[in-house]
Amino acid sequence: MSGQRRYAGDRAPLDRNWLAKQRRHLRLWRRFFVQALVRETHYRAHLVTTLLVGVVQLGLGIVPILLLFGYTDEVHGWSQAEVIALAGMFQIVTGLMATFVAPNMNRMTTYLTEGELDGVLLRPVSSQFYLTLRRINVAELSNVAGGLVVLVIGLVRSDAGPSLVHIGQALVLVACGIVLLSSVWSALSFLAFWLQSVDSIGVIYLNMVEAGRYPLAFFPVAVRSFLTFAFPVAFASTYPVQALSGDVGWLPVVGGLALTAVAVTLVRMMWRRGLRTYASASS
Repeated sequence: MSGQRRYAGDRAPLDRNWLAKQRRHLRLWRRFFVQALVRETHYRAHLVTTLLVGVVQLGLGIVPILLLFGYTDEVHGWSQAEVIALAGMFQIVTGLMATFVAPNMNRMTTYLTEGELDGVLLRPVSSQFYLTLRRINVAELSNVAGGLVVLVIGLVRSDAGPSLVHIGQALVLVACGIVLLSSVWSALSFLAFWLQSVDSIGVIYLNMVEAGRYPLAFFPVAVRSFLTFAFPVAFASTYPVQALSGDVGWLPVVGGLALTAVAVTLVRMMWRRGLRTYASASS
């Protein structure tokens, strides 16, 4: 009985400690974001430059759409307005990833080869959390705003009237898409534990993400499967727009959540395996 009481008594502090740890990480991330905001106020020209670059990129993404639909009203069930909405959704997703993910993934080789990871491992926080979320590029949020405007324009032109359920489905699918793409990028970046550099792999990743500019239906069946399960960019662009149009059921939503859980677990396992093989670069 005494052993059972000790076991029951020990479990509660562990649960409380786990929750306290998560709250501490959340407070730390908020501090990262505040520091990024303060830093951005010192470089206002950077915000303007990023906004202009984002507008140009968005315009270059819409021009092919206008050219394509100059000869037809519909391609594989997609109208011009729906594809424009897709371009806006893609801009939102890439803008969020450029804000919160890219600044960290682009430095992963430096962390592992120049000894910066050594200092991170001494901090009382998750090293994976710190390295993947430490740096934030606030200026890229201007591209998110631009993408949101284009998304709304596309939905209005397509006469789409999403209900609260459809909006909820779209938000869940976008969240899954961002986490899935971030997990893929993280897994590729963590290869730096075994390779000297992963910069070239990052370039390949960014080129593959561009497939999200176009509806999944535009690709052959084999490519659709690849863009859904192996490189799941479909969850970040095509499926959310279809959800807002009322063309997606609950199966992609449930599938996206399940796939996200698997991806996060595998990436966590890969990080821990990499740490076991890591030899201090500063020693």
